[in-house]
Amino acid sequence: MTSSAEQHRERLATVSRTLQSVLPVPTDTYITEDIPLLLTKLSRIPSRRNVSDDR
Repeated sequence: MTSSAEQHRERLATVSRTLQSVLPVPTDTYITEDIPLLLTKLSRIPSRRNVSDDR
């Protein structure tokens, strides 16, 4: 596995752990009912500017 793929996997795991700690997954409702809430919370995460984007 390339280092780029490893970094992507690590970032994905970090985001997953963060979301799980902030947004508990309900066990008594369908996940489809929580998708709007999840999208709202995700939209509040600031985007990172690309390092190659020199503005």
